[in-house]
Amino acid sequence: MNTMEITKVVAGVCGSLLILLLLKMAAGSYYIGGHGGGEHAEAAYTIATEDGGHAEEAVEVVPFSEVLATADAGTGARVFNKCKACHAAEAGVNKVGPSLFGIVDRAQGSEEFGYSSTVAGLGGTWTTDELNNFLIKPSDYAPGTSMSFPGLGKEKDRANVIAYLATLQ
Repeated sequence: MNTMEITKVVAGVCGSLLILLLLKMAAGSYYIGGHGGGEHAEAAYTIATEDGGHAEEAVEVVPFSEVLATADAGTGARVFNKCKACHAAEAGVNKVGPSLFGIVDRAQGSEEFGYSSTVAGLGGTWTTDELNNFLIKPSDYAPGTSMSFPGLGKEKDRANVIAYLATLQ
């Protein structure tokens, strides 16, 4: 390979990099509106509203007891599949976590199981409201718990699971 061929290869690579750089700059200008650094451009037009557009809509908060009253245990059994990796629905069958048979209205930490000190020290009762609070995010309800489950974000899923657990008596 002579120097002319090497020069052509280097020029081709440099030219390609230059084109990529120019394309990146053009795309950034297009998507950011020509204002580097992610600044937002002033709105081209505004829509006037009576309250200036800053009013927050009132969200009706439904008590959990009402959501639980309409819960479906069959759907809860399907959602419970997320729990089956660590918990059993049969009496006296412990897995990584304790059996959840009869958990509704049972004393917290009372099942024959090696609970973390956090859960063992709770000392309350697993009412439907307590189960709901726990299932939102277990690590927030009982900081230091060894349970790594992230929780059930949907209130309807929690209500369905609790309705299913209530059938396990």
